[in-house]
Amino acid sequence: MSGNPFDHNDYNTNPFADSNQIQADVPLTEHAGKAEVGQDYTSYTQYSDNQSSVYQTTSTAAPSNSADDSKNAAKAAELRRREEELAAREREIQAAQAEAERVRTQGKNNFPKFYPLIYMSIPAEIPKAHQATVKSIYIIWLALLGTLGLNFLACMLMLFAGIPNGAADMGVSLGYCFTITAASFLLWYRPVYNAFMKEMSMYYYFYFIFCGFHLLFSAYMFLGFPSTGSAGLINMIQVFNGSHIFAGILCVFSTALWLAQACGGAFFYLKVHRHYNQQGHTFDQAKAQVTSSAVRSEAVRNAAWSAATTNRV
Repeated sequence: MSGNPFDHNDYNTNPFADSNQIQADVPLTEHAGKAEVGQDYTSYTQYSDNQSSVYQTTSTAAPSNSADDSKNAAKAAELRRREEELAAREREIQAAQAEAERVRTQGKNNFPKFYPLIYMSIPAEIPKAHQATVKSIYIIWLALLGTLGLNFLACMLMLFAGIPNGAADMGVSLGYCFTITAASFLLWYRPVYNAFMKEMSMYYYFYFIFCGFHLLFSAYMFLGFPSTGSAGLINMIQVFNGSHIFAGILCVFSTALWLAQACGGAFFYLKVHRHYNQQGHTFDQAKAQVTSSAVRSEAVRNAAWSAATTNRV
């Protein structure tokens, strides 16, 4: 056996060398037998490159998504604002159309003439068969205003004449000129007007209740107790006993007008009640109408509150 047994190629390699380093140092194009090593290296480097690109894409996409979210939020807020503006304009248009329809069917506000707040026209709104009754009740209401004014003048003259409690009578009578004027229109004249216009039981009941109070008040003022704000019968006698002729004459007119209020009001009270019975109105109908009106008013208030809160938002 000749030759060196350690002269074989397989024994010329360093057993302590790093095999990975050896594979990495082998050129991929020199030895075809090392193709598998080249493929492994190439896939490793491609995996490293892909992973780096993923990291880069993720790091660059995050701020982009944040910017897109901000833009979308701004667009959504702008859309909400425009929707609210369109809803407010729609409500304004509907209100204007309703007002135009009311003016077309009823007319513009005409009462009171010095500062029109409501529309009121007996020929236009009251059935022809009941226009005379409603007009007569309106005249009684106008006469009440004149009675209150004359009663105040008579009480003022009673004060100047030195009648006891004249100051109290004048002060109370002045308060009547404002409170009774508004209360009488709202509580018994307007309800009877609406009752004949709409033929609803609840308006008749409002009239019966508050016109009854008015009749009692007229009788009370006719008697003319001292310090009650009335230039009625008792105060009239005191004025004539003091020989205050001019003040006494005004007290006579005031007393007569209060008596006319009581008598005229009672006459039409009975007439309206007769019509109420002829039409077959009942207390149950009145209760049902009051309940229905309360429900509608609650719905209107809720809608108004919702609209107000929406506009604030």
